[in-house]
Amino acid sequence: MTGFAVVDLETTGFAYNTRDRICEIGVVLLDADGRREDAYTTLVNPQRDLGAQHVHGIDATDARIAPLFADVVGDLTELLAGRVLVAHNATFDTAFLTAEYARAGFPVDLRDAALCTMRLAPAFGAPAKLGECCRHFGIRLDGAHAALNDAEATAQVLQRYLAVDAAVAHPWRDCAGTMRWPAPAPRATTPVVRGAAAPGSGLLARVIAGFDLSTDILGGAEYLDLLGRVLVDERITSDERAALSALARRLGLGTAQQDALHRRYLLGVVDAVCADDVITPRERALIIKLARLLDRSDLEVEALLAHASSLVSRVSAGIDLNPGDLVVFTGFGADEKARLGALAASRGLGVHPSVKKAVAAVIALDPGSNSGKARKAREYGIPVVGAHVLEG
Repeated sequence: MTGFAVVDLETTGFAYNTRDRICEIGVVLLDADGRREDAYTTLVNPQRDLGAQHVHGIDATDARIAPLFADVVGDLTELLAGRVLVAHNATFDTAFLTAEYARAGFPVDLRDAALCTMRLAPAFGAPAKLGECCRHFGIRLDGAHAALNDAEATAQVLQRYLAVDAAVAHPWRDCAGTMRWPAPAPRATTPVVRGAAAPGSGLLARVIAGFDLSTDILGGAEYLDLLGRVLVDERITSDERAALSALARRLGLGTAQQDALHRRYLLGVVDAVCADDVITPRERALIIKLARLLDRSDLEVEALLAHASSLVSRVSAGIDLNPGDLVVFTGFGADEKARLGALAASRGLGVHPSVKKAVAAVIALDPGSNSGKARKAREYGIPVVGAHVLEG
C-alpha cells in the first residue's frame, strides 16, 4: 500500500506564477498505516527578498546560503513520488510546487493531486485553520510558520483522520499510484536549516575547513601572482579572464586546482583585512565583492565572512557616512523609510532610489537581504548595513 508525504511550504508571498517563490520546505513521511517514518526540511534560496519575515521568521542570510529549488528538486521528488501527497490547504502548496517544478525544467501538475487536511476538517468536526484544528485534536503546534513544524502538525492531523476513517485516503492512494512524476537526478544536496549562518552553528566552519590549502600546486605561485595583479582594481575584465585561463593552461592547472588557488587567494585577503584585529563593513564588502568575482557561492562567501570574524577581536558594526554621501534603503515599510530618510537628511546625506557605484551604503531592514538592491550593492562592493548606522 502507498504511504504519505505530508508537505508544508513557507513562501515569499502568494503570487506563485510571477514574483513569489518557496523559501522553506518541510516533508514528513508516513507509512501506509499513518506511522511516522522520516522527515526532511531545508531552506530554499528564493533569489529575492523574503517578503513577510515577521511572519515566517526566516533569516535572510540563512536563505541566501540555502540551495536553489533546482538543487533539491531531485531529492524532493525521491521523497514525494509514489506517495499520497498531503497538505493543509493543499491548493496553496501544490500551486507553488507546480510552479517551482516548471521553473526547474521538470513540469508536473500537482494542483489536484493532494489530500487536503483543511478541506476534510469539517467532516471530522474540526476547524479549518491548522492551529485551531490542532487544538481541537489536542495536537501541540510549536513554532507555527516553520515548514517542518507545520508539516509535523499536519501529519498528526492526518493520523487523527485515519484513526476515525481509514477509507478517507483511498481515492488519493489511487491518484498516487497513477501519478507520473518527472525524474530529476537526486543530488543529495545538503539541507540548510534555520540558524545555519549563526555563530557556532558549525556549517560555515565546515565549509572553510573544506577549502584546499595545499601549498604544493606546481605553478600555483605564478598563477596567484597574476590573480593578485588582476584583482588589484577589484574587477576582472574579459581580457583579464582570458589571460588567467591562458596562464592556467600553460602551467597545466586544471579547473579544480584553479578553484583551490582562488580560495587560497580569498583566505589571503581575509588575513590581510584582519591584520589590524578589526573588520569593518567596507572590508566585509571587499571580501564579498572579490568572492563574487571568483564565482564563489553564497555559502562560501558567508563562510569567509564568518572566518574573518573569528580572526579579530572586534567586528565594527558601523560605517563612516559623511555629509553628501548617498544611501539607499531596502526592505522598510513606507513609514519607517520616511523616518529614516528624514534622519539621513538631518545628517546631510542624500537618499537615492537605486544602487549605483557612487552610493556609500545600502541600509537594509535585514543586512542579509537578497533583494535586488542588496545583490547589486554586493556586486559593487558597497556595504549593506542595518539602520543602526543612522541611529547610533
